[in-house]
Amino acid sequence: MAGCLLAGLPATARSAPEVVAVRGIPSAVAATYGPAVPLPAIAPGTGVTAVPTGSGVEFLATNASPSSVARLGTFRTAGTIRGVAGSGANVFLFAGTRGVLALDATDPAAATALSSIDGLGAVALGAAAAAGPGLVAASDSTLHFLNFDPATGFTLARSVTYADGRRVAAVAVQSDSFLVASNRPGILPRLILTLYRFGAGMPAPDSLAEFAFNAHEVSDLAWRGPRAFLADGNRGVLILNVPSRAIVRTVPVQGSKFVRSVDAGPDRVVATAEGRTVVSFARAGAALDSLVLDQTVLTELEPIDIRLTEGPAAVSTVDQATAPEPDEIARSQVEFVDPYGLTTPPPPVGDVGRTRRVVVDAGLAYVADYSGGLRIYRAGGADSSLVGVLPEIGNARAVDVALDPSRSLAYLASGPGGLEIVDVRDPAAPARITSLVLPGLASAVTVAGQGLVAVGRRGSGSAGVTFVDVSDSTLPSPRGSVNAPLSDPRALAARDTVLFVADEQVGLASIGFGNPDLPRLFGVPSGTGSRALDLTGATLLVGTRAEGLEVVDALDPSALIRRATLPTPPILGIARSAGSAALLLGDAGALVVDVQDPNAPSVRGPVGIPGVSRGGAWVGDTLVVAAGLGLERYEASPSSVPVPSLAAALDPGSALPRAVVSWSAVSVPGMVGLNLYRDLGAATAGTSNPSGRLVNRSLLAPSARSAVDDSLTAGAVHRYRLEAFFADGSALKVAEGSLYVPSSARVGRPYPNPFRPRGGAAASIPYRVPARSPAPRVTLRIYDMRGRLVRTVTGVAPATGGFGALSWDGRDDRGRMVADGIFFLHLSGAGLDDARALTLLH
Repeated sequence: MAGCLLAGLPATARSAPEVVAVRGIPSAVAATYGPAVPLPAIAPGTGVTAVPTGSGVEFLATNASPSSVARLGTFRTAGTIRGVAGSGANVFLFAGTRGVLALDATDPAAATALSSIDGLGAVALGAAAAAGPGLVAASDSTLHFLNFDPATGFTLARSVTYADGRRVAAVAVQSDSFLVASNRPGILPRLILTLYRFGAGMPAPDSLAEFAFNAHEVSDLAWRGPRAFLADGNRGVLILNVPSRAIVRTVPVQGSKFVRSVDAGPDRVVATAEGRTVVSFARAGAALDSLVLDQTVLTELEPIDIRLTEGPAAVSTVDQATAPEPDEIARSQVEFVDPYGLTTPPPPVGDVGRTRRVVVDAGLAYVADYSGGLRIYRAGGADSSLVGVLPEIGNARAVDVALDPSRSLAYLASGPGGLEIVDVRDPAAPARITSLVLPGLASAVTVAGQGLVAVGRRGSGSAGVTFVDVSDSTLPSPRGSVNAPLSDPRALAARDTVLFVADEQVGLASIGFGNPDLPRLFGVPSGTGSRALDLTGATLLVGTRAEGLEVVDALDPSALIRRATLPTPPILGIARSAGSAALLLGDAGALVVDVQDPNAPSVRGPVGIPGVSRGGAWVGDTLVVAAGLGLERYEASPSSVPVPSLAAALDPGSALPRAVVSWSAVSVPGMVGLNLYRDLGAATAGTSNPSGRLVNRSLLAPSARSAVDDSLTAGAVHRYRLEAFFADGSALKVAEGSLYVPSSARVGRPYPNPFRPRGGAAASIPYRVPARSPAPRVTLRIYDMRGRLVRTVTGVAPATGGFGALSWDGRDDRGRMVADGIFFLHLSGAGLDDARALTLLH
């Protein structure tokens, strides 16, 4: 990946070439909206609301006027943004495997990244306290309790992993308390509610309560005072009394419509349900836990999430609830509903478009847009404006585009719309000439010769490739086809009278079409599921779904030779420029590789791209990427730049294990600072472990040359990763190195084990420390199998060094005897940082 220093090499080790990609102005066309989050601390009275877009966040003024909503600003970054949370002027983006990104949204028109934390798994949702530093980020089965300070960044207080199969569905917050709703699937589903307190100054969260209900499975949660309101599928809205841990009642929606999302205010509860349904209830009764249906509203698209704001309720909608890859949700927008029904809601916010493939000619980019048809943008220079659009008709969905510049024709593979032929003599007014419906769904297209195109078809019983005579563009006519064993063609490339096919299921195939009426398959497909192709001369670059990049010698199409492979994430598209190629990796961005030597392709560097990167093309040093939600542009000249060296050494003047990490000067265009990460394990050339922990408490200045790490583990190898941090929240690894810390302090085995706490007996865990002065504190923390803190015991290690021990009597912090089970004893301080397992039996 990015530049690295191999383990064991001196600071003067050789550097590798690296790609520095500078992001240009994107041609934004769409978003995939998630649940909105009101930000009352920003410009009170205007209803500033943050809405995740899939590739970042949009800031809306929902109380701008009764009849309008203003878009204040947009922040885009790499990663998949499914949820956001707000605290004051800080906004937190839950960015999947990229962790949590913090923004300063004081000025929503110019929000800037403050800090990020990764190594948390794939976080998708969470909540932040309205005042104070605490927030919770949740992945599938793990909660991460974080503190955030704008000056120092994130600190991880504790992670709680559920080992009983439950999955976190929603997190809500009041003051410094967090309510977590989880589902444990099975024949009899189980809803589990867990209550935590995590306030300012608390080193770790308190687990206050946990209670469960059978036969319930929820998707959303709102918490107001003592009542919680949950979206409980076909049952409707489930109302809980949190203090008494009891179900109050369930309120169905229109009989038994499936409820997806719910939100609650002081006097109102709103919910979204299947069938374009939004309902608004008035809260009634002495405890405000009775719901009286006030109004029902039909949305334009299918509603997924709903949140109350200072103005109308914001409803995130899509044109269909699910879409299997490679199909996509065609439209997503934020619709607005007045929960009281007193005013006409403002029009929806959102744009149409899902860019899929792009070809470039004469300074113009021709984009196959899944829901927007053919869109033509300027591709050269700083101007990325939209030139012309040809919308799709009916259920047609553009998934691929090919260009015949000599005839000023563009060809679209448009799914159920078949092959579309477009006149592009005037790019500002592209005109549909005609279309040809084919069996199945048109999935790929390429120009195969003068007046001849090849069209890939997918669909059960309809898959294959059809050659189409387009010599008369007004009367296209099918010629020959090759069907089985082709199953799901995704990309096509032609040379002379040979067509190469990347098939998602059966792999790379080659077809001879010397006679287009009787095309024939050469040999058998490769068997490695493929999605992307680039043909340059006799060399094929093949992007696969599981094996990375394949370099194939196609000189003899009947005997394709695989010259080399390069492991990468699944590849959706390839854009080649001379000796370099950009691999488009979906929501993992792009990876630039050196392919000058077809026998030894090598990585040049990653490019973080918002959205889902599916196709691209080079215009000089500009990489144009169809990234799903927009047409992104990067100045990404694959020229060599120096990669800094990095060295780590133990501080000889420190009593505790302490490392001084230093590096040579870093100069990366556009960076605003540096972050240093540490994780256990030897450094590996060309790889980046995303589970590292941040060493520096606050973002390092670009001119920084060193940092100190005083949280080391004895007897282990530590790997350090230095990353440049950019204003859009993206990062680029610029150096790497490793350090071995000898075992000068160590934790022994607990005794007795198993432990029976009878008659005042206690278990003892011994340790050994080196001599030091003054005598340092040692802390023993006992955790149960669910990762919950049971007891904390402190002591002082001997100042002269040597052996010591801490004991545990089998009781929790409240003095209660714990139940049978396996517990983990973690000892820290005085250079100690290790844990041992202990079995407790009564």
